[in-house]
Amino acid sequence: MTDSPKDELEKLQKLRAELESRLATIDEEQETMEEEAKILREKAAIRELEKKMREKQDALASLRIEEKELEDNLKAPNRLSISEAIQKTKAKIENKKDTLETEKEEAQKSNIRFS
Repeated sequence: MTDSPKDELEKLQKLRAELESRLATIDEEQETMEEEAKILREKAAIRELEKKMREKQDALASLRIEEKELEDNLKAPNRLSISEAIQKTKAKIENKKDTLETEKEEAQKSNIRFS
């Protein structure tokens, strides 16, 4: 037995209402996901800026230390020869660079694990 036109219309209307409801749910989920993606992109941008800021601060601190050491060496009564002072300062800078590079690599490894 086939459905009457009235029954068929009712079924079609129910199906349409169900599909419209599903579509609305999908639209809401898509909006939510887009907002969450925006938040994650902002967090990633902030993390990158913080990283750059720390690197700049570290470089600035190293320069301040170097400047202070050079000033102290120039003011010291028992001055080392200029070449000796330069050699010591270069060695300290290289040690600091190695330390910063190691820290940078460790930070990058940490970031990879959390990504």
